[in-house]
Amino acid sequence: MIYIDYNATTPVDPRVNQAAQIWNAEKFGNASSGDHAWGWESFEAVEDSRRALADFVNSAPREITLTSGATESVNLALKGFAFAKDLGKKDIVTSTAEHEAVLGACRQIERLTSVRAKYLPVDRVGRIDLTALANIIEPGHATLVALIHANNENGTINPIREAAKIAHDAGALFFTDATQALGKIPVDVRADGVDMAAFSAHKIYGPKGVGALFIRGGEPNIELEPLIVGGGQERGLRSGTLNVPGIVGFGEACRIAQMEMAEEAERVRRLRDRLESALLAQLPNLRINGDLNNRLPNTSNITFSGVDARTLIRHMNFVAVSTRSACSSGSPGPSHVLKATGLSDDEAYASIRFSLGRFNIKEEIDRATALVVSSVRKLRSLRITTAPRNPAFPS
Repeated sequence: MIYIDYNATTPVDPRVNQAAQIWNAEKFGNASSGDHAWGWESFEAVEDSRRALADFVNSAPREITLTSGATESVNLALKGFAFAKDLGKKDIVTSTAEHEAVLGACRQIERLTSVRAKYLPVDRVGRIDLTALANIIEPGHATLVALIHANNENGTINPIREAAKIAHDAGALFFTDATQALGKIPVDVRADGVDMAAFSAHKIYGPKGVGALFIRGGEPNIELEPLIVGGGQERGLRSGTLNVPGIVGFGEACRIAQMEMAEEAERVRRLRDRLESALLAQLPNLRINGDLNNRLPNTSNITFSGVDARTLIRHMNFVAVSTRSACSSGSPGPSHVLKATGLSDDEAYASIRFSLGRFNIKEEIDRATALVVSSVRKLRSLRITTAPRNPAFPS
């Protein structure tokens, strides 16, 4: 099996596993148990990991709230804003190419509250228009702008710093889903001027089930209504017993990524470019989606005209790639991200995301390329362009 689906999840780095595993057995204390040494050492381990993430994104440790993952962080940011004390009319401004966690939270907020969700279109490469953003924020409304930092499907990087300034100039708060950006490109919450940002451990070779929400400290205060209450952990924003082994793993993953990110990004970019160049040289009627000049170094989303992507994936057998975000794979329709960029249904159904990572090597990419080329040629020769739309099929 050749794994080229790192945007869906990453394997736990052995160094991360080694750092975390002792906290499952020997050092098993509850980090909230303040009356004995087991609790104290777990508390210190959690705070050490909090500092590692804070250092990685240039925040203060007290600005990091630990969660179960990026989806919870997104929900805490958006629903916490929507459910907080009445500030009069409230809007959430987002885009049509966001992760499903943002879009789903917006739909639920509109059902349950009077908050309006307003959706910015994106261009052909998946970027938002800054002028349109400035025009959509209404004076007199408490507004949260929520825009993805780097798109999980086509890799396009949004102009987050400029968008945050526009939001602030209009009196709005700015949230970014930085889940795919972390560990691949520099994320600096101070320089970018963001008020809140979501992160996840399992996208940077850490364990699943751990994430974080950066919430800017200082004035003006950001008031969020907690979604999970009960024990008062995480300064009352997220109650529940802390996942100490997972948090330790998250911290170690951050340390490793901070040390190795620049070199690794360049290595993976060369592998991605090698894959794309070989496919373009051997197969006609291909389209690379996203912003070719401003995208994640590991991500390539390619439309294979005349071929159904899921049929192609089945035909390749041992190459693990995706047709869309793993969190949207149960949807029977085409990718909403690709549709938002103007692709037709047929073009979206013919598209595959290749996302490379730390443990890919050149020989794997060459073997995967050969399998893709032979499979596309075979399916095109047989004129197999469609497949049953089975929403249960994992993509």
